[in-house]
Amino acid sequence: MLLRVPDFYDSFRCIAGKCTDTCCVGWEIDVDDVSAKRYAKVKGAFGEMLRENIEDGHFKLLAGDRCPFLRHDGLCDMICNLGEDSLCDICREHPRFVEVYGDIMEKGIGLCCEEGVRFLLESKGTATSPIAFIERVIDDEPDDIPDDALEARNAIFEEREHLFKILADHSKPLNERLIELIDFAVETSGFEDLEQSIHNISTTTDSDRNSKISNNILRSWIEVLAKGESYGPAWDCAYKELVQVSQNLEYGKNRECAGLFAHSDGEKIIAYLLFRYYEKSLFDGNSLTKVEFAIYFWVMLQKFGEIFARATSTPAANESTSPHDPQVAKINAIKLFSKQTEYSEEIMGVLEQEFMENPLFSPENFKRILME
Repeated sequence: MLLRVPDFYDSFRCIAGKCTDTCCVGWEIDVDDVSAKRYAKVKGAFGEMLRENIEDGHFKLLAGDRCPFLRHDGLCDMICNLGEDSLCDICREHPRFVEVYGDIMEKGIGLCCEEGVRFLLESKGTATSPIAFIERVIDDEPDDIPDDALEARNAIFEEREHLFKILADHSKPLNERLIELIDFAVETSGFEDLEQSIHNISTTTDSDRNSKISNNILRSWIEVLAKGESYGPAWDCAYKELVQVSQNLEYGKNRECAGLFAHSDGEKIIAYLLFRYYEKSLFDGNSLTKVEFAIYFWVMLQKFGEIFARATSTPAANESTSPHDPQVAKINAIKLFSKQTEYSEEIMGVLEQEFMENPLFSPENFKRILME
């Protein structure tokens, strides 16, 4: 089997107590069957405490959805007592993600992880992609895949490579490249008829009218995020401020967050989301929505990233960084928005539905926002 990973994947290591965040708060932690059987054999007081904190196949979370094995110094009590090999599958693999498409496996680091985000923002791309990848042969058994699905998989990989090339074309401004992504996705997904039936960009020269339309689109893009469960207090804080901003949108005059992210950040973030999600269209046929999600994620960061960063601002875990450092602010913004969207099946389902059915999320309205 062929394994494909970003070139920083093998360098990733959990920084544990040095992390300003933790993967051990806010998540339900399932215990796989193999680990459960192993835990049943652990002897002594720690073994008893371990078993007392497992219920219905997952760890009993403490107040604030805190893992019972998370120590106050940010370290894992299970690792300290039993070693890293003692971790259950989800704790060992998170924040990594894995996708298998026949005889091709792809792995990456989720954007919910600040160290993973740091690697992405500091990564160097190539002439044909904002992100460099490494490929190697591994011994894992490939999944069975029918011949017609194999052809479709290869075609989708080729489409994704083309999207990467568009993003890497620095002869054009980023927003112009993003419009090309949308046009290509519309063409390849077969949504041309739908595109003609819903809102087209107005040809009017009335800037006030166009600004009002754009603001209505942005309000809708904010409101959709309330249609699913909140990730937690940090998101609640951010969303409250988003709502306040949405009630007074005058983005033609006030672009508070325009300076936080550079265009080079945007092309990496979008390419990385395409790497993670575009090939999933092999299963659902919705390649256009994968492109729209990647651009939506970037637009929301670009316009409201300062809000996300403020909501997650915490004292740094070491003296070399500060929550006011622009790079720290970027990382905080990305990881919070990733947690609220990518790590919520409910929100991801809502977004896909909106992309498919709501005219305010149409490809033409994406282009309208990008042409502001």
